[in-house]
Amino acid sequence: MNKLLIMLFALLCVDSYAQHSPGFDAKEARDFIQICNSFTYLDLHDSDDAIIPQEYTRIYTSPAVGMDNLFQVYVNQSKTKAVLNFRGSTDQKSSWLENMYSSLVPAKDTIFKGETAFLYKCADDESAAIHAGYILGLSYCADDVLKQIRNLNKQGIFTIYITGHSQGGALAQMTRAYLYFLPKSKLDPKNAFKVYAFANPMIGNKAFAQEYQRRFADPGYSFLIHNPEDIVPKMPVSYNDSTFWKSNLQTMLFDRENFSFKGSVKEGLLSMMGSNVGKFNNGISTNVQGQLVKLLGDFRMPKYRKESNFMHTSDPILLPPTQYPLELKDSSILQNDSLMRIYKRDANGVFEEKSLYKKDKVLLQHKPYNYYTALLKVYFLADYDRLKDKYFVLRNE
Repeated sequence: MNKLLIMLFALLCVDSYAQHSPGFDAKEARDFIQICNSFTYLDLHDSDDAIIPQEYTRIYTSPAVGMDNLFQVYVNQSKTKAVLNFRGSTDQKSSWLENMYSSLVPAKDTIFKGETAFLYKCADDESAAIHAGYILGLSYCADDVLKQIRNLNKQGIFTIYITGHSQGGALAQMTRAYLYFLPKSKLDPKNAFKVYAFANPMIGNKAFAQEYQRRFADPGYSFLIHNPEDIVPKMPVSYNDSTFWKSNLQTMLFDRENFSFKGSVKEGLLSMMGSNVGKFNNGISTNVQGQLVKLLGDFRMPKYRKESNFMHTSDPILLPPTQYPLELKDSSILQNDSLMRIYKRDANGVFEEKSLYKKDKVLLQHKPYNYYTALLKVYFLADYDRLKDKYFVLRNE
């Protein structure tokens, strides 16, 4: 019955989606995570020629606006389809404040920036709510996004993919929801969109996520791609009906060696927050908004919701975690015969005592290059085997 309903929904949406093939396409995902790597390559190497798929050419890069938000536009060689690529978080204070601005606001409302009003709608359900920071971020680049889509339409391009890594993946989904509800006078209904979001944090509450999933993900036009050891997709800290937030927080912060704290600190933090996580987030957001006003100028947001039940917009496609080589804390142990007799090694020469090794590079699991190599490892093994660098390494460390 559910599959039949999904098929009927897809048929009803055929005019909007006619130019896209529904369903996850590994080649599309590979191309778009390569494009998402553009920003890292430009930062580190001043060129992204080595990572961008040959089929695509960048035709536009927006100015950085608002909280250091920026997007690129790519077109394929035949000029039949385009890609909007949103940049993820940067090292700018405003960019991280955008992530921290995690109160939920109504999915339909108005943001006032000085004398300018940004009217938005991202869902029909009146109980739907969205991440304050990401809708604020979108408000600064929405006009330019629409302008670039119209420019593509003038070239006869109506098949458009929206992608991004991390914060960029959050903005990709938020943009898709926002575009859906725009009137025909602002957006040609012939436009067809498909989303690939990598390593993204959550962008809305359960009501929003369920509507987004029903409208875009279930028909096969929006996908999340995550690494289960990447902590960013577990953000913001949340609770919901199916997964009590305390369990999420404990897994994220305390189960891994990198985030271990004494039991008393752990229990104290959880007890302090408890069921008041929504109130806690709103308190942080009030502080964050004050800092952002100093950076951006005066703006007024919709009233915060008291809840904090964030939820992903669909079940993600999971990629394998990146395996970094084990690195001994003290390599001199290899020259110490006494210690070598004490610490046993397996058939591969790996010490059974894991405390001898440096901690896992957990934060590196989030790197877009590691998402690229993981995707190759799953779907394009021959290409993965040919890679010289199978994981992200900062060469100038």
